[in-house]
Amino acid sequence: MVSRLKKQKIRDIWKTEDKDFTPWLVQNIALLNEDLGLNIQDPESEKKLDTFKVDIVAEDDQGKVIIENQFEKSDHDHLGKLLTYISNVENTKKAIWIVEDVKPEHHRAIEWLNANVKTCLFFLVKIQVFKIKDSEPGAQFFLLSGPDENIRKVGKIKEEDSEKEKNKFNFWSAFYERLKLKSNIYNNTEPKGRTYMRISAGIRGVGYNVAAMNKSAQVEIYIDRGKEEGKEANLKIYNHLEKYKSSIEKDFGNEMEWERLDGSRACRIKFRSDLGGFQDEETWEDIHNFLVDHLIKLEKAFKGPIKELDRIL
Repeated sequence: MVSRLKKQKIRDIWKTEDKDFTPWLVQNIALLNEDLGLNIQDPESEKKLDTFKVDIVAEDDQGKVIIENQFEKSDHDHLGKLLTYISNVENTKKAIWIVEDVKPEHHRAIEWLNANVKTCLFFLVKIQVFKIKDSEPGAQFFLLSGPDENIRKVGKIKEEDSEKEKNKFNFWSAFYERLKLKSNIYNNTEPKGRTYMRISAGIRGVGYNVAAMNKSAQVEIYIDRGKEEGKEANLKIYNHLEKYKSSIEKDFGNEMEWERLDGSRACRIKFRSDLGGFQDEETWEDIHNFLVDHLIKLEKAFKGPIKELDRIL
């Protein structure tokens, strides 16, 4: 028998926006990424800045992402907050306003902002929750208004539209197509004109990275919990993983470079290839094969030790 979806009231699922919904969204940011086609990473809730708190501050490949959450209908107050936040958080490139319901004037306001503001992309998003009979509730996000699709898809390849950036974009596009044939690890990531692609390993501040430079390429675990927690928190994660070094390298199939990066806030564990990089277009196929194969090995080798981090953080 096929049953119908039944829409739920938001406050029946999350009693409060700040204490219930926002922490839930931080833990389930992958759902927002999936529904909007974004790649938001490292979300932090109730981020204090000067005299106010931002619901969520996160990052993606272009810069900072601000998320403002609102139960019930959109209002001028929350729109004003969103604009205040993006003007005070340095390098904000995306502003997302999540609402239960939207007024027409706020829909028009987001459209106007996307048409006239060139430094930030605006997203107006509706959240709905459904159940089937006595099932667990399922949330879904719907994009009501957003930036021009062409701007989003190409990742903006920056304003300068340089040949160098185009080359990087083409490199990652070809890599991404090859990876999709073997793994779904980067399903919610779009190619960008950058030196790396990143996906969260399920623990904030820990990512599976593939990186390419002009003449080299590598896969890596990159550890950075941000300014507030600093080097001490990153070393705690690094030291935990290093305890499993022998078994990790056995599962991975190669010795890796374990880098505390004492002169930096972050830590890194990498495996590098000298097959070439962005500038060696004739060897891109070999480089992509190397990155795909070793990224899959990287995830499998680190999955267990990373999962254990839930106990110590």
